[in-house]
Amino acid sequence: MMKKIIGTAAVCMIAAASLVSCSSSNVQRASESDFAHTETGEANKSSTPGNDSETLITKAASEPETPTEPFSMDVSVPDGFVLSPSHVIDGFEAVLQEPELPTGCEVTSLTQTLNYLGFDIDKITLADEFMPIDMQGIVIMDEAYIGDPRLDGFGCNANVIVQTADKYFASIDSPCYGEELTGSTLNEIFWQVSQGRPVITWATIDLKVTTPELVWTAGNGKDFIFNWYQHCLTIYGYDLDKGIVYAADPLKGNVTYPIDQFETVYDLMGNQCVVICGDSKTEGHHVTTEAEKSVTMHTLKEFNEEQEAAEQGTADSTDEETMPENEENAGD
Repeated sequence: MMKKIIGTAAVCMIAAASLVSCSSSNVQRASESDFAHTETGEANKSSTPGNDSETLITKAASEPETPTEPFSMDVSVPDGFVLSPSHVIDGFEAVLQEPELPTGCEVTSLTQTLNYLGFDIDKITLADEFMPIDMQGIVIMDEAYIGDPRLDGFGCNANVIVQTADKYFASIDSPCYGEELTGSTLNEIFWQVSQGRPVITWATIDLKVTTPELVWTAGNGKDFIFNWYQHCLTIYGYDLDKGIVYAADPLKGNVTYPIDQFETVYDLMGNQCVVICGDSKTEGHHVTTEAEKSVTMHTLKEFNEEQEAAEQGTADSTDEETMPENEENAGD
């Protein structure tokens, strides 16, 4: 999200960057976990003609590999559902994005949601090691976080947060996964909350009613559309009688907002929302998700490692070129 309107220099820095086609990502994706197969041996004794010794014959039979049964949670909203007048998820604590991530509201909203679910992970680690990022204007916010969340970054959309969550779950072999529920009405979000599931939701800073606009055309040919007040937070409660939404806002902490006003900006931002299926106590192994397979960009950590490797390669090449001269000088 943008904490404030980005200055012309910051926009030009990304927009003027070399825009090239996306190359295949080096992101390492976790493969589906398999139960370890066992080998059973059947020992038989066989007498060899003309030899009193007995030969032990072992027959090894490998059982077929059994793929891990993926964990699944039904988050579909039933037809004709009726909301209780109010529901607040107890113990949900906001995580503040500042000062480390002034424009990292999306990944901070994911962090506070994971923390509530019992996962010991911090916003910096999620931002650096698990969130796809693009600082060159190659893709749009459906495919990566655009910019740098530590500085004047733009932000990302719901699918990127699902990718980030799933990559984290893969790293700890958790069967949990993110589920994008974009298109849900606000009442359907409230139904998820009533079932004990906090919902990561896209809105605007201070619920400002502002219109997204075209900023540039990305390197992949898609239009980069952005709302200069884009924001992300987690809904963990509601009260229909009081007309309020309980939100963990990464810029403000635990707050309440008027339902009507919140619904206006939620609709304006494309009804984007994400839930996390499962928690830290959910048993099972990780199974690669479709969201993980769709990742096209590096994380910040991977990007930096690639840059360092390239710089090291250049340095090594330079050393090799100067080596004969150095050796000759040494001989003198």
